Amino acid sequence: MSTAAVTSPPPKAMLNQKVLVSMAGPHGTDIVGAVLECLAKHPCDINDCMLSRLYHHVTFGVLITLRSESNAIFTDLAEAAAKWDATLTYDVPDTQATEPPVRHNQQAHRIGPKGDIHIPPSLEEAPYSNRIKYAASILNQNGLQPSFLNDWTQFCLRYRISVEKLSRLNKGGDTLSCADFRLSVPSSADMNQLRTDLFEMSASHGTDIALQPDDVFRKNKRLVVFDMDSTLIRQEVIDEIARHAGVVDQVAAITEAAMNGEIDFKESLRRRVALLNGTSVDVLEKVKESLTFTEGAHFLCRALKKLGFKLAVISGGFIPLARYVKAELGLDYAFANQLKVSADGKTFTGETVGPVVDGIRKAELLDVIAQAEGVTPKQVIAVGDGANDLWMLNKAGLGIAFNAKPRVQEQAPSRINQKSLVYVLTLLGFSDQDLEQLSSDY
Repeated sequence: MSTAAVTSPPPKAMLNQKVLVSMAGPHGTDIVGAVLECLAKHPCDINDCMLSRLYHHVTFGVLITLRSESNAIFTDLAEAAAKWDATLTYDVPDTQATEPPVRHNQQAHRIGPKGDIHIPPSLEEAPYSNRIKYAASILNQNGLQPSFLNDWTQFCLRYRISVEKLSRLNKGGDTLSCADFRLSVPSSADMNQLRTDLFEMSASHGTDIALQPDDVFRKNKRLVVFDMDSTLIRQEVIDEIARHAGVVDQVAAITEAAMNGEIDFKESLRRRVALLNGTSVDVLEKVKESLTFTEGAHFLCRALKKLGFKLAVISGGFIPLARYVKAELGLDYAFANQLKVSADGKTFTGETVGPVVDGIRKAELLDVIAQAEGVTPKQVIAVGDGANDLWMLNKAGLGIAFNAKPRVQEQAPSRINQKSLVYVLTLLGFSDQDLEQLSSDY
């Protein structure tokens, strides 16, 4: 029979004494069963438990309160550990512990002003009380490189960030490409500087890091609003219209300046639309035929609808094309600019009609839709690529700059620089297995 490694001696049993029992070994669920079988034989209360698994190796921790002064419970635990080739440890978070001395994990409890020791509300919280919880989604479709992971770890150490949980999100294989971290960040951390350093590290490694509060709203988003051009579709529709009108170079130059934030959006729209004066309205049908949806757009929208989300496109483009995209992707709302048409209905006049959907208007429309659906901005995801999207990206609970211009990436809360829109689901913590389940019906 094997001998268990007991790394801390069992305490002397005391009535109402709390003891943290931890057993770790290679036999998976047998470890859990061994501990619980022992506890079932002796008078004790189970206050809390935690399980950690790495392949077949399991660590099972149980916080108990002894209801007897018999040490037999510790004898049985040692025999069970030996049977399953396990490592057994004890921790006594109690100032009344008697000889023999027991190792105290000072991270597992905190000492109060009168010297009393306060047990945290759960083992999961034990080393991480009085901190702010964040989720960090890390992804690189080409794989997370050791050099990046090393820099990421050093970043966490520098800011005294503790990693509470780590989950792999992409399917098994040779490459780790998506991971989800649960972090506890000191409340004293300079979050502005932290986010600046995070962005610089992300950019230098070509790896996306999306940091967001790990609270109830992360798991309960209900509305997603998308920009259209260069987000749901690959093209800028005004450039495509201009291509048919023979003024694509002039329009594209203004579009680029606007997306970079070099020109006010309303002014850029006015200049570009003016160049379309006299263009046939039939060009819109030709543009529809040439539109290419971004990789993953159809899957993402179908998956989100299955999960009960409401979806909207809020575009600085034009309403006929926004409605086409809405129909193709099964969205619930579409807002965009309206081109003014000549009296005979055959050509554009080079003007728009009604309120211009600029950056501020996009944020206002986000609020309008959220109120209509009965959700708060914290339950909204916004996805866009241009400077005119920043208002809604910063208004939403999760704002994502998708393959955006450098200035937009610097100012956006989160970024995705991968090819597919499917990675929006990754930022919500969904794994490849989850995505397979969501796709199973099509």
